[in-house]
Amino acid sequence: MRAIVKTKPGTGFELIDVPKPEIGPHDALIRVKAVGICGTDVHIYQWDAWSRARIRPPVVGGHEFVGVVEALGRDVRHIEPGVRVSGEGHITCGHCRFCRTGRAHICQNVRIIGIDRDGCFADYLSMPADNLWPVPDEIADRHAAIFDPLGNAMHSVTAADISGRSVLIIGAGAIGLFSTAIARAAGASKVLVSEPNAMKREIAARVGADVVFDPAAGDIGAALLEATEGLGSEVVMEMSGSAAGLKSAFGFVQNGGDVVLLGLPADEVAVNWARDIIFKGITIHAVSGRRMYDTWYRCQRFLLGGRVDIDPVITHTIRLEDFEKGFEALLTGKAAKVVMTL
Repeated sequence: MRAIVKTKPGTGFELIDVPKPEIGPHDALIRVKAVGICGTDVHIYQWDAWSRARIRPPVVGGHEFVGVVEALGRDVRHIEPGVRVSGEGHITCGHCRFCRTGRAHICQNVRIIGIDRDGCFADYLSMPADNLWPVPDEIADRHAAIFDPLGNAMHSVTAADISGRSVLIIGAGAIGLFSTAIARAAGASKVLVSEPNAMKREIAARVGADVVFDPAAGDIGAALLEATEGLGSEVVMEMSGSAAGLKSAFGFVQNGGDVVLLGLPADEVAVNWARDIIFKGITIHAVSGRRMYDTWYRCQRFLLGGRVDIDPVITHTIRLEDFEKGFEALLTGKAAKVVMTL
């Protein structure tokens, strides 16, 4: 089969032929129909410090997908061949304290497809059948393929109480844009977005932002205060992973507010803990992955109910063999979300 593989250390992926994956007694073989390129995939493509420490080539990339169940292991009973599915890419152990207390998203033994084991950038994918998510017919492939990052956004937005409160989203990458749409649908009183990329600011406005800021144009503090009754935002969601964005998150949240952290800084970031955190009396929410499987249910209901429009975020749809074009668009800031079809 065809697969986009991190064949060796260094920049890039390669499209090569590899054996079709085998399945164990509890697994499913999925014929992949569409996949999303994630920011994590971009990190692996660039071979940054995180990738060098985590990835052990060769490994098939990708963890966002939709496909059709083609074969099942002998012990699988709850799903049938021919069912269209997405899937939770975090393969958890099921027996650590976190898994056994409803917190599998922070499993201490987690293995992630496309990172720790072969992923979905291929014609076929093998994974535990318990991780599959049957997709209703009403949800299009382009949406089902990106349930993973949509779930990250849902987890982030629901980490703090946002109903009737002002929300500032720092960083309008795909997850930041999904969060904008969800925050609007979930009852935020005002949704503000800070993003240096003009295209992404325009998308943010289309999916629900009331106010968009360009942090590259100068200090946005005065404009933010004007938009929030002089107090700062009640909830700040940091999605960029930049040092400047992280510092801004703590600087722009109002006293007693909430800061939700999803973006991953490349290095350590110094923060004024006394001034910006302790004396403000704020609450910090650290978000990792999706809550299994609460955020999957929520995302599905939002999509089926027509409460969020995520199509503006999907800026590029390409074929698998054109994957280099997708990565180039993301690396140059010309794309928000790229979906590849097979």
